[in-house]
Formats: sequence, structure tokens, C-alpha cells
Amino acid sequence: MKPIDGNRLTLLANGAQFFPALIAALDAARHEVFLETYLFANDATGAAVAAALARSAARGARVQVLIDGFGARDFPASLHDRLVQAGVEVLVFRPLRGWWPFARGRLRRMHRKLACIDARVAFVGGINIIDDVEPRSEGSPRLDYAVRIEGPLITPVRAAVTGLWARVHRVR
Repeated sequence: MKPIDGNRLTLLANGAQFFPALIAALDAARHEVFLETYLFANDATGAAVAAALARSAARGARVQVLIDGFGARDFPASLHDRLVQAGVEVLVFRPLRGWWPFARGRLRRMHRKLACIDARVAFVGGINIIDDVEPRSEGSPRLDYAVRIEGPLITPVRAAVTGLWARVHRVR
């Protein structure tokens, strides 16, 4: 892929910078929201993001959330139902079925963490929708990053999220 000039990129360290930026972008959404995440926890961060997604849908934006069937296997039905009742479309990428989750072909997961809002701002990186303020071990902080994107690079990011959504929706 050729470099794409004319973008504004902002590096966001950890959830302390990422989640306020994501929620602000969701609260500004008017037309469409796409969110892909491997993990979507039922914790304070998950509740804050879910509330922002619901507010976007209440304003009339089309809100689509794609979670991974393995990474978000503990995604509670109550959170799913709350989002759906708020007008958010939720799909699961390769839901787990059967008793053995590691069968051949089941290890292909959707590990992306992407958001694209109104084709004007996107977020890419490694941060899941989960509280990330706790250190992994004593003396070792959790380090993860995301990048906020504005500019022409939004076009291929939007194409990626809409393309995967369409494939998962078709399979479903």
C-alpha cells in the first residue's frame, strides 16, 4: 500500500488517553459508528463505552459493534441486550460452538481493535474495551497504544471495518 499524505495522527498511551478520546468521538457521532474489538469487558470501561455507543444510536447514528467469539466469550447477555435495545447492532466473529474451542479452524480469530466514526475519525491500535489501569504484575505497568487518525487514511480503515462487518453479517 502506498503512503497516504495529509493525515493527522495522535498517539494515545493506554486507556487513560484512549478511552476519553474514543468516548468523545462516539459522543460526537452523527451518522455511523463501527467498533471492532477482541475483548469487551463488563467493567467500568466497558460500561462507559457501551453508554457512549447507546448515546450515538439514540442520536440516530447507525452503530455496529463486532466482537470476537473467543476473546469476548464472557460478553454478558445483559450487556448485549442493553446495546441492542439501545439500537446498536452487535455481531460476533466466529462464535464458539461445541465443547472443544481449539478444534482445527476455530483458532482463526478477529483480534483487531478498530473504530471508525462518521468517516472522519478512526482509532487503531492494541487497546481492548477493558479496564487497563491495573499493572500486569507488581512494578510492571500495562503498556498499550492506539492512534487517533484524521484525514485520508480514514478511507481504507472504513473499508476494512465495513468489509469485515459485511462478511460476518453474510455468514450469520
